[in-house]
Amino acid sequence: MQLQQRLCSDCGEPIDPKRLQAMPDARQCFDCANQPTGVAPVIGPPKSIAAKPIATTYHLKRYLLNVGQKADPKALFRTLVRVNYLFPHISAAEMTPIFIHWSKQTNSPFDQAQILKLVLDAKQWVQDHPNKSG
Repeated sequence: MQLQQRLCSDCGEPIDPKRLQAMPDARQCFDCANQPTGVAPVIGPPKSIAAKPIATTYHLKRYLLNVGQKADPKALFRTLVRVNYLFPHISAAEMTPIFIHWSKQTNSPFDQAQILKLVLDAKQWVQDHPNKSG
């Protein structure tokens, strides 16, 4: 049985195939799933950035299939920061409708204005904190 590769909903890294074989519904990589409870995740670039950034909205939509509902603005902001590191060539204008659609699909409690503001804030945060690993 061939399992489809899936990205971690927290850090954006691929989930180890052995983990997916043992837990086919896993949405987090081993490291993220074993974070101590109550510890706030650090905002920053994903563990490793591919040499060639994925720049298509198709890939962004596929990535969001692995991201669950975000009810807290801080959690959505962290997701947007990760997305901006992973998909640096997708503009805020392209990204906003994708996140609005995703928000509706996941029943996240954000309206269009909130999503637009968070997308723009995350873009600015990433510009102010460039990825130093690449």
